[in-house]
Amino acid sequence: MDYHFLKRFLLSVGTGFIVFVPVVLGAVRSSENYQILSDTFVSGGGYSSSDNYQLQDIVGEGVVNSATSTSANFGVKSGFFETFGETLTFSLGASSLELGQLDAAVTKTGSHTMSAATDIDNGFNINVSGSTLSSGANIIDAMSTTAASATGLEQFGLNVVANTSPSVGSDPSGTAPIGAAANNYNTANSFRFVSGEVVATSTAPINTTTFTVSYIANIAGATESGTYTTTLTYTATPVF
Repeated sequence: MDYHFLKRFLLSVGTGFIVFVPVVLGAVRSSENYQILSDTFVSGGGYSSSDNYQLQDIVGEGVVNSATSTSANFGVKSGFFETFGETLTFSLGASSLELGQLDAAVTKTGSHTMSAATDIDNGFNINVSGSTLSSGANIIDAMSTTAASATGLEQFGLNVVANTSPSVGSDPSGTAPIGAAANNYNTANSFRFVSGEVVATSTAPINTTTFTVSYIANIAGATESGTYTTTLTYTATPVF
């Protein structure tokens, strides 16, 4: 089951989709002859032993809610692994972002956060899709190649790290292990926007990571006047 949460941004605008991997819950299975307590939560394990051998029990029912089967030559505790699902959580930290009055002599900036965490072995990707800033038929050129901000040129781009020129953004943060900015969006003072590309990623389970998405907008002296807006979609997808 997938859940989608929509969030709209103004100007540099975003709609956020959240993808959840369903959690599978365990239940008691039984008959007249047996009972499997797959809903028993335990941690750790123990040793079962006899005069002739020793066995390391699995994590599960080996320690709690199980009995030891024995004979003159052996003793063993049986157990079952607890059933569980894999999860991916994702959220955006704002519903709108205003870049203000665009100026050919000044780079306009803005940022918002997004947070993600997962216990999926191969991690996840967050991609962005949408179009550049536009006002009717007029557009501000998207930065289809990674480049520095340059006043006097039409540019619309973003990255997911801390920058000094202009001063905007932060590096991904959290308690290790955390995710990372993706290639093309992980270099300070370099920006880019290509619809459909991955902007943040992890390759393994991570704790909650805060990603800061920073935008820049530049115009030329000949850029047509108007109110420029866009809607962007951020999608977090598990990697299996």
